[in-house]
Amino acid sequence: MTWKQRMPGVFEGISGEQENELDLAKMSNMPPSTFETHRLSTWQHRDASHRESWPTICEWATGTINHPFLTLLGDPGVGKTHLSLALGWEWLERGKAVLYYHVAGLLNALRDGYRQSGQSDYAHVVAFAKNCALLILDDLGAEKETEWAIEQLDFIIDHRYENRKPLIVTTNLTLNDLPPRVADRLREGTLILLKGESFRKQKKGQKSKREVEK
Repeated sequence: MTWKQRMPGVFEGISGEQENELDLAKMSNMPPSTFETHRLSTWQHRDASHRESWPTICEWATGTINHPFLTLLGDPGVGKTHLSLALGWEWLERGKAVLYYHVAGLLNALRDGYRQSGQSDYAHVVAFAKNCALLILDDLGAEKETEWAIEQLDFIIDHRYENRKPLIVTTNLTLNDLPPRVADRLREGTLILLKGESFRKQKKGQKSKREVEK
């Protein structure tokens, strides 16, 4: 099964067709501007936790994984999104179908898919999220937590868990702060806690210093 984009965020399974790398990149929802900026080659270790996690990150880049779930935890700005996108680009360059979403964006896509054409487009969004080679859910826990939202995320994550399909999750929360069923699934996979000073704060401080020096 391969995938074709019907509309932004909505994909349809097509048998017997092969996408090229450009098609996969367009369908992935990966921000094009991160192709050069958010790569493993641009990553800088700024904390012991970064160096300790590096072998695992490199294994994931090649698809060598012991468990299909990888969760990157830590405070805002420590590099979770950078690493998740970097891994996404690595998988795309190996010809794998990737879908990246900020979790709140995925939930909006599901709502919009339903509103625009009813159950049909909603089903296509869910199908791609459930079955693509790699799903990246960024900033889990930042979305508005409703019964419907928890149900949608649990449905997608549970499907990937049962079918051993790779999933990368980033979150600023601890697993104990996430919905219990989702947390239990993630807990069985690989957990990486990233620490250190916020990259964004560091860049802001460097910018302010240059302005003062001028």
